[in-house]
Amino acid sequence: MFIKNEGFGKLLKENFASQMINRYILILLLIVELFVFSRISEYFFTMRNLFSTGLNTSVLGIVAIGQTLCILTSDFDLSVGNTAAFTGIMSAWFFHHTNGNLGLSIGLALLAALCIGLVNGLLITKARISAFITTMATNFIIGGVIILITHGQAIIVSNKAFGFLGKTTLTGIKIPLPMVIFVLLYIIFAWILKNTVFGRQLYCVGGNKQAAIISGININRVKIVTFMTSSLMAGFAGIILAARMSAGQITVGSNYPMESIAATVLGGTILAGGSGNIIGTFFGVLVTGILSNGLTMVGVSQAWRDIATGLLLVLAIVLQNTMTKSTKN
Repeated sequence: MFIKNEGFGKLLKENFASQMINRYILILLLIVELFVFSRISEYFFTMRNLFSTGLNTSVLGIVAIGQTLCILTSDFDLSVGNTAAFTGIMSAWFFHHTNGNLGLSIGLALLAALCIGLVNGLLITKARISAFITTMATNFIIGGVIILITHGQAIIVSNKAFGFLGKTTLTGIKIPLPMVIFVLLYIIFAWILKNTVFGRQLYCVGGNKQAAIISGININRVKIVTFMTSSLMAGFAGIILAARMSAGQITVGSNYPMESIAATVLGGTILAGGSGNIIGTFFGVLVTGILSNGLTMVGVSQAWRDIATGLLLVLAIVLQNTMTKSTKN
């Protein structure tokens, strides 16, 4: 049960107004990006490029789901990059050692990802170590474990069955399966945040921890489940990426921590916690994904693409601060 008062109701109205304004801005940015890049490159709107963009965006988008949940509780997860790489590698390793049993390989790899999230959650809630230090430390540890397991080499899988999640296409126009999974996961988590007790608890824990305690919410349990979900999403994204490349590679996911935070914040989720939603993150992922693809098509280097993403993130935070002030006035 949540505490009901005028202040809390006013806060909800302010957050809703801020999120709607942010969403309109994101849609406008999407339209501008699509128009500009379609004018610059005649190949931008080809089906091949759109599906390529969708594939790359889908993997980051799945990681960003878990990141959104963490930020809603006023934390964030810096271990998602190596968690994705580790889980993809383990799925390839298990596939080799289970005689090509794809279902078992994916299940065991996801279980390993869940264990990473559980360790993160326990260190944050029981050992009282900040999420920043905890997830940065586990990211380094996982990176070291990856090198020990692989000896710095990719685990290549030649069996075509391994590529099911990453290479399967659906319908006559051959929509990549990862894009379908990406959209379905956002629908599922949007429903969870809006209609379940757990979803309401996330907002309460991030928005007003003291009120959450008074309301009887088990904050530790919420945070542990949140970090386990974040690792699960990062791990699932890593498996899809490994399936696409037919190999578990140690270098994938290095940019996921910052890129997923950027997409989440761009989508309107406040770093202080308690405000935001998964649909905003969906649009944030699209904006960052299309920007990266469009700049790549016109020959912009990775360095300038990173600069553009960083500037977009700064713009998002400035807009958040401006909207927060305007909705309070």
